[in-house]
Amino acid sequence: MLQFEITNPGMKLQCLTQNILVGLLFLCLWARPVHGKVYATDIRLNGSLSQPVIFLPSNSVTISYILNQTATLGVSVQIYSGTNVIKTLSSANEDAGTNAGLNSAIWDGTTDNTSNLTERVYTVSITASATGYSDWTPITDDGPNFSVPVPRGIAVNQNTNSPYYGRVFVANAFTPFGIFKYNADGSTNDDGAFSSGGLTWGFSQKVSPWKMAISADDKVYIDDFSGDGIVYAFDQTIATNGYVIAVGTNNYPTQDTDPQLSGLAVTGSGANTQIWMADYNTAGSAGIIRWAAPVNGVAAANDTGTVVVQTSPDFLSESPYDISLDTNGYIYTIQFLTTEDPAYALMRFSPYVGEPETIPNWAIDMYPMMLAAYGLVADPTATDVAVAVLGSEASDPEQDTTGGLYLYSATNGDFVADLDKTGGHAYYDVAWDNVGNLYALDGTAEVWRAYSPPGTNQATTVAVPIIQYYNAILQPNLSNPTTNTGGFCFTLAGQSNVTYVVQRSCDLSLSNWTNVVINFSTNANRCICVPMGGTQDFYRARTTAP
Repeated sequence: MLQFEITNPGMKLQCLTQNILVGLLFLCLWARPVHGKVYATDIRLNGSLSQPVIFLPSNSVTISYILNQTATLGVSVQIYSGTNVIKTLSSANEDAGTNAGLNSAIWDGTTDNTSNLTERVYTVSITASATGYSDWTPITDDGPNFSVPVPRGIAVNQNTNSPYYGRVFVANAFTPFGIFKYNADGSTNDDGAFSSGGLTWGFSQKVSPWKMAISADDKVYIDDFSGDGIVYAFDQTIATNGYVIAVGTNNYPTQDTDPQLSGLAVTGSGANTQIWMADYNTAGSAGIIRWAAPVNGVAAANDTGTVVVQTSPDFLSESPYDISLDTNGYIYTIQFLTTEDPAYALMRFSPYVGEPETIPNWAIDMYPMMLAAYGLVADPTATDVAVAVLGSEASDPEQDTTGGLYLYSATNGDFVADLDKTGGHAYYDVAWDNVGNLYALDGTAEVWRAYSPPGTNQATTVAVPIIQYYNAILQPNLSNPTTNTGGFCFTLAGQSNVTYVVQRSCDLSLSNWTNVVINFSTNANRCICVPMGGTQDFYRARTTAP
């Protein structure tokens, strides 16, 4: 094994031997930061995952949540008024559950100092703590909940402002073709455990679906290998026929060759969304490419992107196969090497600043450990890079026993850990959650796993839905109807800090009212506009109060 750390690009290469790395490993482990590993997800208030809860006197709020693993040191559920904690429900007082999976706590509207509630908005946060483990340890059990027949891509929602925070997605590249969806503990989502998204996935020269990424605004991007690198964007439910084509064949940078794109990464959100891919075309790779996707997460038609890392005879000499970016903008990539080859298997490039990069900050050739490196990802803190390796039997990875799951330092490429606890299985892809757990696809065992790093830990999750407390709720009134182009507007007179649901009906029957607008405002009176319905429509406003 050789590793090169480039301290002065083009001038000096520092060669580090494996013996030096082993000698430094003990010090590196002691100096590494500790991340949280146990955390709460799928937080619901009275069953609501995202909509506010109206709280009246003599009512109560059921706070349910899912823990990805057991909180051995306890759980604390806190109710906030602004920045002040007014109530704590603790597992120490048996007010909150600590088991992996579904738990709940009930707030009866009392405060810790017995003061009365005032009419305002309250928020909920949940802190879970655990003693952790002495080493990287699987926290999933390889049971039926984690089984995937042909796993090829994995992604975890890291958006702390999303009701889907912590959701796990796994791409399955054979029957059933499509995406498996999981809660953080491996349980099934409310919207179903599996979806094809309405696409007819299948075979051509390659298999699909493949690599995945989730943007900061909750879009799920999926690379379709049967489409030679087409990228689809879905919502978090992978809704049937709800996708858009984010990168198509007309976006390929070299139009006279077949598009062969892999290694999906997405940065930014909204108008600042950028899609990054690796061109693994061995007949003439363009390198690593980035597209702006400012409208609905889609690259403009015929936009062939920007080459941010070029292939070069010294470093990126074969073709990149996967890509990841850390929070500082550094670009990581792997090359899929199947024979003993002087090319580098893993390398990091500086952030793109206008000219394509050609010389990495560091690069390593880990033959034979890195034969058929297949997936990589940098962690959210830019501390580690995880690499999934198929191994020497890349043509039949399900029978392979030489693959691996490895960690390297994001700073200098130093070897950190071998996480494979199963005896050298073939690994296809890796992903991090937001608190430091690593997720990996074991193609030999046909499962996805989550690994917890060593050390005592805790993490806090803030619930997306809020609690709106009122002594009494006034029914809203709709008035001053007006029309505009394609819409209908009116004034809603109600209460401040209350969420109202505006409904529409064509015949006033009790069973024929549908929601058209959900509105929250700090103002009691607000202007509401809705799309035009039929030739005759009736409107009303309601709260979610019991």
